[in-house]
Amino acid sequence: MASKEEEYRQLFLTEALENFEELNKLFVDLEKDLSSKKAITNIFRIVHTLKGNAMGMGYEKIADLAHTMEDVFGAVKNGEIALDTELVDSLFRANDKLGGLINAITSGERVSYLGIKTKLSVYLKNAREDSENNPPPVNQKQEQEEPEQQEESSAGSTNIQFADVVQIPVKKMDELLNMVGELVIERDRLIALFADEGKSTLELERIKRISSNLHYGIMNVRMVQMGFLFNKFHRVLRDAAATEKKSVELVLKGTEVEIDRNILKIISDSMVHLVRNAVGHGIESADERRDSGKPPVATVTLDARLEKDSVVITISDDGKGINTEKIKEKIIRQEMVSQDVADRLTDAEIIRYIFEPGFSSAEKVTEISGRGVGMDVVKKAVESIGGQVLVDTEVGMGTSIHLVLPSSLALKGALLFEVKGQEFAIPLAYIHSVTYLRKDEIHQVGDSLMVDYQERSLPIVFLKGLLDVQNTESLDQDELGAKPLESIGKDEQLNVIVTTHSGRLLGLVVDKLQRQKEIIEKNLPKPLDSSRILSGTTILGSGNVCPVLDVASIMDILFQSATKTVQS
Repeated sequence: MASKEEEYRQLFLTEALENFEELNKLFVDLEKDLSSKKAITNIFRIVHTLKGNAMGMGYEKIADLAHTMEDVFGAVKNGEIALDTELVDSLFRANDKLGGLINAITSGERVSYLGIKTKLSVYLKNAREDSENNPPPVNQKQEQEEPEQQEESSAGSTNIQFADVVQIPVKKMDELLNMVGELVIERDRLIALFADEGKSTLELERIKRISSNLHYGIMNVRMVQMGFLFNKFHRVLRDAAATEKKSVELVLKGTEVEIDRNILKIISDSMVHLVRNAVGHGIESADERRDSGKPPVATVTLDARLEKDSVVITISDDGKGINTEKIKEKIIRQEMVSQDVADRLTDAEIIRYIFEPGFSSAEKVTEISGRGVGMDVVKKAVESIGGQVLVDTEVGMGTSIHLVLPSSLALKGALLFEVKGQEFAIPLAYIHSVTYLRKDEIHQVGDSLMVDYQERSLPIVFLKGLLDVQNTESLDQDELGAKPLESIGKDEQLNVIVTTHSGRLLGLVVDKLQRQKEIIEKNLPKPLDSSRILSGTTILGSGNVCPVLDVASIMDILFQSATKTVQS
C-alpha cells in the first residue's frame, strides 16, 4: 500500500508541476492582453482541476490557495471584477507560492502563503462591494505571521525541481498494450504449432513467462485507484443537493480498489447520472424524512469492491426506494407494455424498464430529473465494456445500483465452445454455470423452451438458430427452439451454457464445450461491426479468428422479442 501511495503522490506531483508551468505561461499571456478570454478561461480551468486533485490527495494548503485563485478568476469571468496590472502582479506572486507549495511536497520546506491569499481575498471582496477606496481592515495578526520578507524568500519560481515520474499519453500506452497483445497471440500460436508437431514446448516457457509479465506490467500501469474518481463526487453531490434543496452527505468506501483508467473514463458520466438520480429521485424531502423517522441528513454511498475478475461499484442511497407500482403505471401510460403484460411482470422485470430510452419516473421536470434521459445511457455505457447493471431496492429504505465492471479492458477470461464447427467465446463475467440436459427435461411453453433449473424456470435457445437469424428485429422463435429440438435424439446430451445478465438467466445450447482461456478482444471489422450478436473477436493460438458473443445484447433481443410476442 505504501508503494502505491508513493506512486500516486508522484503522479500528482508530476501533473501539479505541469499545471504550475502552464499557469506561468498563461499569466505572461494575460499580462500582455488583460482581456484575453482564452487565457482567463484556461487559468480558471487549471486552478479548478489543481484544487480538486489536491483535495483528493489531502494537500490542503495547495487546495486552499488554488481555491482562492479560482474564486478570483471566477469573478473575472463573470464580469464582477476587472483585471489590472496590480492584480496580475499579485496573481504572479500567488502562482509563485503555488509552485513553492508543490515543490515542498518533496523538499519538506516550509512555505507561507496566507499573506498573498489574504491580499487576493481582500481585493476580491472590495471589488465585489465596489468599495475600493474604503477597503475593510486586514487582519494584522495574520499578516504578522507572514512578514513580506519571508514571502519573497519562499517564492516557488526560484526553486526548480523534477518529479521521478514520466507521464505517458494514454494513447501511447494503448498502442504499446496492443503490440504486446499481438506478441501474446504469436506466442500462443508458436506453442500450438510446436504441440501439433509433437515437439516439446518447454523451451518456450521462458518466452511465455516474460511475455506474460510484460503484458501484466503494462496493464498495471493503466490501473488507478477508485479514490481518484470518487473524490470528484463531493462537488457533484453538493450541487445536486443544492438544486433539489435537500441535505445529503457523501460516504466513500473502497477507494483503494484499482481499475483500468479507460474504464473509469467511460463510466464517469454514468456515475454522475446515478449520483444525481439518487438525489433527485431517491432522497426524500426533509419533511418526508422527518415524518418517516429518518435522519434529516440523507446519505449517498459510493462503494467499490473486487469480486473475482470484476470490480463492483455500488451507488446507494437511504431514500424512499423504487415503487414498482408507480413504474408499472408509467410503462402502461407510456404504452411500453399493455396492461395484461404488465400484470404478469415480476418486480425485477418491472424495474428493468427504468433503463429503457425515454423512461422517467419523475413527477415533474427539474434540472436533474424528469427529462427521460440518463439510465438508458448508463446501461449502454456499462454494457459497451462488458459490464452489467444490477438494482437492489426496498420501499422506504433506499436503492443500490451495482455496476459490475471488468477490472481491465485488455485481458479477460472466456469460455470457448463450438457451434456448427466454428469456435466462439463468451466472457466468464456473463457465465453463471455450465450444465448438461436431456431432451425429456425440456418443456415447450408456446414457442419457447423452458427447463427447471435451481428452483426457477430457465429459458433456453439453440445458439445455432440465433446465429442464422438475418433480422434480429423479427425473430422466429420456432427456429430458436422447437425445430432444433425435434432433431435431437431422446438420450442425446445437450451442452448448455447458463448465462447471466442484469439479474436474468438464459441457457444457450451449443454443440461442443472446449476450455477456459484468457483472451484479448478486438473490435469487429466491417461489415460485422453492425452485428448485435457479436461484441468482438479474438485470435486463438491456432491462428483462427474466434468471434466473441455479446450476451447483454442477445438477452435484450430475446427479451424484447418475447414481450412483443406476448402483446401481439
